[in-house]
Amino acid sequence: MEIYSEMYKRRCIKRLQEWKAPLSDWECVDMYDVAEASNALCTCDLCDCPGVRFVHVMRHAEYFEDVHVGCICAGIMDGDILAAKDREREMKNRAKRKQNYLKKEWRVKKNGNYVLKYKNEWLTIVPSKWGNAGFGVVWNGHGMWRYKGKSIGDFLTAVYAAFDLVDPLIGESS
Repeated sequence: MEIYSEMYKRRCIKRLQEWKAPLSDWECVDMYDVAEASNALCTCDLCDCPGVRFVHVMRHAEYFEDVHVGCICAGIMDGDILAAKDREREMKNRAKRKQNYLKKEWRVKKNGNYVLKYKNEWLTIVPSKWGNAGFGVVWNGHGMWRYKGKSIGDFLTAVYAAFDLVDPLIGESS
């Protein structure tokens, strides 16, 4: 069963040719879920489809910029549609896990730390001992006091940081 039409593939190849971009051997260097930042969907750079939620960031050594595309276009660019679909399936599954994780209740220990068992492992959110200096997250010997380049200033940010620590995005490691 064909998961895209030859006409669709030709349209994507034509756009790459118009850009004078390589037609194959692109690499997916990152993926992101636009729903994590807003409720709006993204438009595919290659085919102009307006309904992209999980964006594949494609890179080629012989092209001057990254191209942000949907699943099928990513598969056409890297020559492996099944691999692109697997990447997207992993992102969708992670989004569902995150949705369920955020519904869980953290327990407060006597020492003031918050704990949660997730994936049979204990996550700990540690309030700073210096008043309003923020929070830290500890899991499996890993700790962090900064998240996305900033100090963890509130409990909700610590909850998100804890999830990313225990269930990293594709290509990241804990």
